[in-house]
Amino acid sequence: MGPLVLLAVEDGEVSARFAYQLTASGFSVVTDAATDLHDARRPDVIVAKFAATRPSGGLSIANASDERRLRGIPVVAVADDVGDSTRDLARQEGCAAVCLTTCSGAALAAGIRAVLGRR
Repeated sequence: MGPLVLLAVEDGEVSARFAYQLTASGFSVVTDAATDLHDARRPDVIVAKFAATRPSGGLSIANASDERRLRGIPVVAVADDVGDSTRDLARQEGCAAVCLTTCSGAALAAGIRAVLGRR
């Protein structure tokens, strides 16, 4: 069983694409923290939608009912824009990496592996 990814991306099409591609790349993927993580192991990484325009600072960790359980887990943000201001804000929010929402599953998998390799 590969590293466990909590995929917290609200866009169903993007979430399904990433879930399929990450699973094909050897990751275990859950998309609903409240349901899928109830009896599962702690995720190794969270992939979350990031928007610099969100009033809450940008991160959307969808359906994460037990935030305490998710503390300390590295977050890879996916954003529509990865310009300097978005990357800077993502870093300030504690994100370990930022990928484009349109990136390939292989690119996202490589980014996740790089983040996990730094731990």
